[in-house]
Amino acid sequence: MVLPVQGMAKLRELIEEIIEDLARLQTTPVSHRDESDGFRLPRMIAAGDGGSLIVSRTIDDSIVTIADRLMDADATLASKYTRAEWRASVRRAFGPVLASIDLEQNLETSASTVLTGVQAALYKNVSSEGVREFTFGCTLFDRTAIQPFAIGPVRFEGRLTWLARKHDEGAVSTISRRRVEQAWAGKRLSKRKPSHDSHREAGILDTIGAGAFVCSVATNGLGVEAGREKALTAARLATAAIALLWQTPSKALEGLNLLFDRVPHRQRLMAFAPGKIVLVSSNRSHMPHSPSLTAGEWEKLFSEWGDHFDVTADALHYVLTPSEAVARPNMMNTLAQALLWFHEGCRETVTLMAIVKFAAALDALACGHEAGGIQQLISARLGIEDAQPIRPGGPTLRQAIKHIYGEGRSRTIHGTNDKLGHDWTGTRGLAEQFCRLCLCACIDWIAKNPSCDDPLLLSA
Repeated sequence: MVLPVQGMAKLRELIEEIIEDLARLQTTPVSHRDESDGFRLPRMIAAGDGGSLIVSRTIDDSIVTIADRLMDADATLASKYTRAEWRASVRRAFGPVLASIDLEQNLETSASTVLTGVQAALYKNVSSEGVREFTFGCTLFDRTAIQPFAIGPVRFEGRLTWLARKHDEGAVSTISRRRVEQAWAGKRLSKRKPSHDSHREAGILDTIGAGAFVCSVATNGLGVEAGREKALTAARLATAAIALLWQTPSKALEGLNLLFDRVPHRQRLMAFAPGKIVLVSSNRSHMPHSPSLTAGEWEKLFSEWGDHFDVTADALHYVLTPSEAVARPNMMNTLAQALLWFHEGCRETVTLMAIVKFAAALDALACGHEAGGIQQLISARLGIEDAQPIRPGGPTLRQAIKHIYGEGRSRTIHGTNDKLGHDWTGTRGLAEQFCRLCLCACIDWIAKNPSCDDPLLLSA
């Protein structure tokens, strides 16, 4: 958090204003301290040792401004914290320092003292953000007896294996392990006295739920909220990379789910027509697991697709790590964004919106060069020329991409699609297939060109 001299001067000015307003509050009756503030309860900042400071809206707003200036001055902070999380951290840093100064002391001296103290507290907080492991219950395969596997920082394992690991690490007590195993075996648990351990036990049961698997994501140096968001993104991209092994990834992803995102449920509806019996429909929201695998089949697939998962692992590290600390940040940025759009396209329930997202995934791989760039990407990676039919008797590549990108994506985004009520399922399926083939081909190319960090070469 090193600011230029001009930036430091501006921070001192803001801190001087904070100190002046804090001094004003000491001599102003409570009912007249901040009459323009719509928030009628006293604003307070924790001052350490159980104490607190009453502040004004002006002080709160100035602290927000200071937090934003500090974040804008250090690009790495934006990848470690959410803005709201960072603002809260800066606010906490101000409390003890403001409480320690003499409000009658020289204003400039006090401002320098506060600035130094706040920076020291923030540096300590940032430095203390260590390793965290975020855990999500999930569904994967119909077989639970698979070997644990990891795609970079994202680890998948059967829930009993996960529970045993956390017990060995000392994160789960022996009592909780036994009771959780009993609950997962369908046994009714006796009620425990409230304690930290019983709270953790309940957290395990609520988090893992009915999921037969656990997805764990390791982060380092991130704030809690930023870490949670990045861990979720990495986990979702990992499931998308797994789904690419199937001919229709969206079907596979119906059963590859973080329970954080969705849990199986019945979808029910009723339809009425004049003079007819009511139609009642009930369907499953999605599959409880991916397409079935035989014993040992997943381990074999994971090994055969080793390069695919190695490259994906690099992209997941990029998502979780500041770009300057990751090899090939430009290539990983392109791949991560393409995987993200692809995942969202597979999950989308509205057909046209799915086409928009699949087109965005292709556009990301083509570095934003729109329809022409996508055609060039497909020609380079899949060997299909612009005027070549994509299947016997089918449209040419140029016609297919024009339909997907121009009519499906662009006209929908711009609100000029005059075929909104038409059936777009065929186009959606074609867009998904292009995405799958291009992602797999691009990942393979990246694996074979480990020193390349120019995503434009994916289309060369």
